[in-house]
Amino acid sequence: MSTQPIEGPQHDEPVFPMPPLTEQALRVAVRSLDLSASVRFEEEFHSAWQEAVQTDSTVPMHTFLHRWGVFVALRRYPDRARRLHELERAVAEAHNIEEARHASAEIGHLLDAARREVAA
Repeated sequence: MSTQPIEGPQHDEPVFPMPPLTEQALRVAVRSLDLSASVRFEEEFHSAWQEAVQTDSTVPMHTFLHRWGVFVALRRYPDRARRLHELERAVAEAHNIEEARHASAEIGHLLDAARREVAA
């Protein structure tokens, strides 16, 4: 199992531009990337909406939109999505804590890049 970091410039092109962080735009993006994730998207949307109404706060919806924005940012580049999947598998199948930590650290780098993309 390889957990080598991806070095140098990415030649991977996104399957579509980063959508705005709106419910509808993210819904379309999630559905096009992963149909099974779209079910989770809907469930989490309704939970966030309920919490927002109950607490009279927009924080649950902002958190929901940010989380799914990161999901889309991670997966809209095929090579990045593939690498994330490899690293998740490497963590699950690690033979020791060092292998798991190494793969987890690289997942953290991918998440950081996705968060920066969402924040831009």
